[in-house]
Amino acid sequence: MKNVRNEPVIKALGQRVRQLRIQKKLSMEKLAELCDIDYRQISYVELGQTDASISTISALCKGLEITLAELMDADDLK
Repeated sequence: MKNVRNEPVIKALGQRVRQLRIQKKLSMEKLAELCDIDYRQISYVELGQTDASISTISALCKGLEITLAELMDADDLK
């Protein structure tokens, strides 16, 4: 099976997470605490270095207190 990675979407998701985190005035460490995930994982997501799992995306939404639709509401993610 071919490895399917959509680099532009992975990067856009990371940029969106960073944008929302900064809007909410959260450090990576605080968001990680709210999400119950390692802060390095948030860094990897924001930098587009990892293809985040649905579990990680769900945790980010919970920590940011947003819906999945709100997270995906960026031109590059539509």
